[in-house]
Amino acid sequence: MKLRNLLRPFYVAGRIQNWLYERRHPDHPWLAPKAITWLEQNLRPDMRGFEWGSGRSTLWLARRLASLTSIESDASWFAQVTRMVQVSGLTNVDLRHIPLNHPEPETYAFDYPQLPTNPSAILAYDDSHFDFVVVDGWYRPVCARAALCKLKPGGILLIDNTDWNDAPQVHVPKDWPRVHRSRNVLTETSIWRKP
Repeated sequence: MKLRNLLRPFYVAGRIQNWLYERRHPDHPWLAPKAITWLEQNLRPDMRGFEWGSGRSTLWLARRLASLTSIESDASWFAQVTRMVQVSGLTNVDLRHIPLNHPEPETYAFDYPQLPTNPSAILAYDDSHFDFVVVDGWYRPVCARAALCKLKPGGILLIDNTDWNDAPQVHVPKDWPRVHRSRNVLTETSIWRKP
């Protein structure tokens, strides 16, 4: 957090509002709250999902989907989320630990000579396999590109932090309608539907 933000009343009010939301919804994903509301209205229990970046979203999504594959790069966080899934009793989660192939600052490229193992995890599935994909981990631009053909027509692509300078949505085709975009003081979440 930058010191100058503390002097901006709207920023401070936004942080307080976000803190209150987190206190009232401790099990919700770390996404913009209006995006969570959109998901509550559009996810169905017959859907298959895939996410890069596990955490509270893993449990929240798994309770609303038929199945969820979740990719996590950090070993200690993977162990913690594994315990969370076990304690929850959910059996429809395939949680996988796939370490990064590059130092974290190098995971924002729009392309690589060879697709890293973390984003390429989705390539093991048939085209049009998933109804819903979340891009919220490392390698976001290439994860988004890898997900495109794996989504069914009508499938939902969610990318968090679309306000970042590295434009994680750079590979989303122009003819995919953006069906939702919202932000809070910390993040912007955008959602597209595959034609």
